[in-house]
Amino acid sequence: MGTDARSLLQLLAEDADAGAFDAAVAQARAAGLPAGELNALERDRVIALRLRDTLIRHRRNEAELQLLNDTANDLAAMRDLDSILQAIADRARRLVECDLAYISLGDDDRGDCYIRAAAGNISGLLVGLRLAPGSGLGGMVARTGEPCSVEAYLHDTSLHHTEAIDRTVAAERIESLLGVPVKLKQEVIGVLLAAHRAVRSFSSRDITALSMLANHAAVAIENARLLAAAQTAVGDLRIANATIGSHVDDLERTADVHERLTKLVIQGKGVDEVAHATAGAVSGHVLILDEHGTVVAGSGPEDGQPPPSIAEAGVEARRSGHTLVRDHLCAVPMITESEPLGTLVHVGTSTVGDTDRRILERAALVAALVLVTRRRMAEAEARVRGELLGELLTSQAQDVDLLRHRASILGVDLDACTVLVVAHLHGRVRERIYPALAVLARRFRGLATHHHDTVVFLAPGDEPRAVARSVAGELARTVRDQVTAGVARVPHPTAVTTAHDEAEKCLRTLLALGRRGETAQTADLGFVGALFNSRPDIAGFVEATLGPVLAYDRAHGSGLVRTLEVFCASNQNARSTAQELHVHHNTVSQRLTRVARLLGEDWRQAERLLEIQVALRLNKLGDL
Repeated sequence: MGTDARSLLQLLAEDADAGAFDAAVAQARAAGLPAGELNALERDRVIALRLRDTLIRHRRNEAELQLLNDTANDLAAMRDLDSILQAIADRARRLVECDLAYISLGDDDRGDCYIRAAAGNISGLLVGLRLAPGSGLGGMVARTGEPCSVEAYLHDTSLHHTEAIDRTVAAERIESLLGVPVKLKQEVIGVLLAAHRAVRSFSSRDITALSMLANHAAVAIENARLLAAAQTAVGDLRIANATIGSHVDDLERTADVHERLTKLVIQGKGVDEVAHATAGAVSGHVLILDEHGTVVAGSGPEDGQPPPSIAEAGVEARRSGHTLVRDHLCAVPMITESEPLGTLVHVGTSTVGDTDRRILERAALVAALVLVTRRRMAEAEARVRGELLGELLTSQAQDVDLLRHRASILGVDLDACTVLVVAHLHGRVRERIYPALAVLARRFRGLATHHHDTVVFLAPGDEPRAVARSVAGELARTVRDQVTAGVARVPHPTAVTTAHDEAEKCLRTLLALGRRGETAQTADLGFVGALFNSRPDIAGFVEATLGPVLAYDRAHGSGLVRTLEVFCASNQNARSTAQELHVHHNTVSQRLTRVARLLGEDWRQAERLLEIQVALRLNKLGDL
């Protein structure tokens, strides 16, 4: 090998540029090297340049392979999809030695794709840009699944241009563009693109290198998706496990409450105990309202009418027939097949959860069961008490000893029951009147029944009017309307029928006189009671009406009674009265003033004056 050939090898080893090889041949020619040796040197120069190109290609391939290998390792270590996509864009820009690289992924929900990451971008329009199917170079690659490149994008008429894409291309100053598909199992899931801001062509090496990077990208993207799906599944499993554990706890808690409430029913406890037990199981306060919205039981001291918000919730729950949850309040209707019983209302310190709601619904069911059981027991007791009182009302010849024994079983002393009340209920009589009668009879240690269209009540007591007013008041609260009642004294158990007739006549008289809602004995009805009573007390009526005047005449020998007789007979004319009595007009005025002091200033009112006139007539008849 000649000296010049060795110099070419030296240049090759030094990785000199192509001009250095040409300079070596030129120097040999200038030195006068023979033509044969020059021809040989020229051949060696061509071979050296070929070797140089081969070495450069090998180095490039090695660098590309190293870059792809590093990229694969880096991508394998990444877990976040956005980080993976950004790394792919950065490596693509280095691999193809381009100005700009970016990657788009398909959106299955919308049926298009959009750019997820970019490297070398200079505008804010690229990332997030959506590409309609088939639009732009990326859309064509996604549709065909084959690589595609253009040297002048904006002037290429083979592409489907859109205003948004062209505006972004212009903003990024893109000229040449290469796109390769990102495939996973022959399905295009995205497009990897490289761009130059000058007109350049892309070599097959560029396409191959970018395609290899796209293959790595597809695997990394799928791994990231699978990892995300696995993490989501693990999270879902953890949530499901926690949910199952929570449900188990809730079920155990609900079962425990149900067991406690069931024991209350077995033990015969009332709704008060149900309310307290429920309040102990849920955080808050529990009220039980009847069908009218009145508090009948609760875990606190509340009684009577609840606050408006609670009353409104109770009404809405009863109307809908379903549980009502509103902020910190939960209302559960208590409904049987026949009628609504009321509402269980929970007022908590936080929003009512599903478990608490289920507990409250079970508590409402137990409370309804307790109320129905108590009501049925009361109805049965009312029937027994009513049957006994019914026998006293319908027969004169009774086995008193047997009746006394039956009454004692119910805790009633028949001989002590000296007051009989007959009441007319102006409100519509409902089923609840029967348990109410049982409760009322038990409280007064008496008997009660619904007889024809009235309620008959037999009870002990020294004050018939007071007993009657208490009974009428309780019944009025039950029917939520007025109650009119007549009352009579019962001297002996065998006189119940007679007392009933008297009290009923008194009741009918009150109704006939329009005295609705009043309670009275025969003596309270004035002359009407005296005249129409089965045992009229004429003397008692006269004494009750004119007693003070009669007593004054007896004590002073005056003529007040005679003056009243003439005054009423003369149509209440004082002058005519004076003439009839042959006294001065002033004398009559003084006597009438005295009468007013004795009988009261209202003695001249029509109804009172009528009773006075009747009493005067009866008194006169008694003197005959």
